[in-house]
Amino acid sequence: MADLYAAVTDDALNRIAGFLHARAPYLFNYVAPSLRPRLDDAGAVIGYEENWVVCTEVDPPPPPGVPRYRRIPPFQLPGVPIRLPCAIQLIHLRFDFHPGDTIALPPELPGPLAPQRFALEAMIEFGLACVPPAAVAPPVLSTHSHAWDLPVLPVDRLECFLIRIFVVGHLITGIGGMPQQIGLELDGLEIADIKPAGLEGAVECYLIAMLKGAILPQLVLALQAVPIHTLGLTAVTPSLSAGLPNNPAVENNALHVWLDLAFA
Repeated sequence: MADLYAAVTDDALNRIAGFLHARAPYLFNYVAPSLRPRLDDAGAVIGYEENWVVCTEVDPPPPPGVPRYRRIPPFQLPGVPIRLPCAIQLIHLRFDFHPGDTIALPPELPGPLAPQRFALEAMIEFGLACVPPAAVAPPVLSTHSHAWDLPVLPVDRLECFLIRIFVVGHLITGIGGMPQQIGLELDGLEIADIKPAGLEGAVECYLIAMLKGAILPQLVLALQAVPIHTLGLTAVTPSLSAGLPNNPAVENNALHVWLDLAFA
């Protein structure tokens, strides 16, 4: 018998995602910052500082101490000897749990959802720096006879575009050999209205890696703490209850979890 049972409907989870979007925007905004010159009183360049250029500003500002963005590496384009700033921002995110009655999946991801599956619909905004002709000879900053190449192209705007994606997946446990670690496994991903097919396939490949490696694990970790924090419990170590066919379970339009609690 589990010590604690918790369930969250897909509708409630979507509201939680909206709350996290405002209170923890770094879960949804991934940026490779640019640079901007730092000037002295005479207007001469004396150095460079980071410039977090995005497509859509984070609004409202997050609570004090909470970062707006999560850092990602700058983009490296073959033949261009300087790396490029970029941004990936989740503008809209919506979940639908089995049996699935909220998200209309595209034909490439035929419904209905299989048992223990979830669907996800997201609007993602990408921002990439345009490469000017001068970028093939990146600017060099010299101070006191010391010179170095800038690590990333200085820009103050990005070329931005939106894509709409659909995902089908399921929950797994035992990530990294840790039996209590919950993860998300993607069964399929489809981008709406990108041509040609080769370009769509390449973008889908990178999106799957990004979702599996960065975005979805952070959302799961945030949600794992919800039952304990909601009850106001401290000095408690939760663990997934054993002996159940599915724990956590995705069914009846809800995510269910059974926990055993160890009190310090």
